[in-house]
Amino acid sequence: MNPNYFRVIFSSLLLSLAVISNVQTAGAQAASSGLLISVTFKTDNPFGNSPKISGPEPAATAADSRFAAAKVWNNLFLAFSQTTNPQWQNLLDSHGQATAVDLSITGTVAGIDLYPFLISPDPLRSAFAAWNSWTNGGGGFGPGESTSVKWELTGLPPNTPFDLCVYGSAADIDRAFDMTIQGTRMSIPTFSTPVIGTTTGSVNPPPPSCVLFSNIVSSANGTIIGTGAGVGDSTTALNESNWSGFQLVQLPALRPNPRIGFQRPRN
Repeated sequence: MNPNYFRVIFSSLLLSLAVISNVQTAGAQAASSGLLISVTFKTDNPFGNSPKISGPEPAATAADSRFAAAKVWNNLFLAFSQTTNPQWQNLLDSHGQATAVDLSITGTVAGIDLYPFLISPDPLRSAFAAWNSWTNGGGGFGPGESTSVKWELTGLPPNTPFDLCVYGSAADIDRAFDMTIQGTRMSIPTFSTPVIGTTTGSVNPPPPSCVLFSNIVSSANGTIIGTGAGVGDSTTALNESNWSGFQLVQLPALRPNPRIGFQRPRN
């Protein structure tokens, strides 16, 4: 037998172990340094408003354990009236550090907070951006809300996978709507709860949830684009779409498995 055989085998084994160690280390670093951004909408309802949000959210953590690391949230202000094309710069990450990520909404939306009116108010889902209500006039903040909206996140790492958990609102009626993110469409449900002094809403509402959009990849220029559809014909508040916010967490980059093996040297 070739006397160099065992030396080659031993050298190959050491090289393979080194490759495994480097891949595991890189994966751990990517997971620990992943970007995490949490967003909710807040307003200035003269009758009262929900408290600001911070910390992990149970439904999101159940959907993806990476969201358990959430600490600081972006409690974004949206006036208790109609606002056209709102935008917010330099969203904070989970540690409160400003990032290069901006959020913009294209369309006319309203900032609403039902916190003072709900029997079992949810601090996160009671406040929301609304559209498609009373667009033909008469109710809410008057005519003019968009029937659908487009939103955009810019300044993200390019060509990078993310998980997004999207929150519908708490309301007295079902105001679920379809949201599409990078081509993936899902229904965003309403957490229906009774209004004080009424019997509307679910007596035993389902637990608050978030809708997980998994493995959404940012574009080559670091952008993620979403759209929110309207509900019904938009002639009453029953057709209003309510969006309470979202969380976004960066996933480790996909890496090919190292090919481990030994080749017997030729004599």
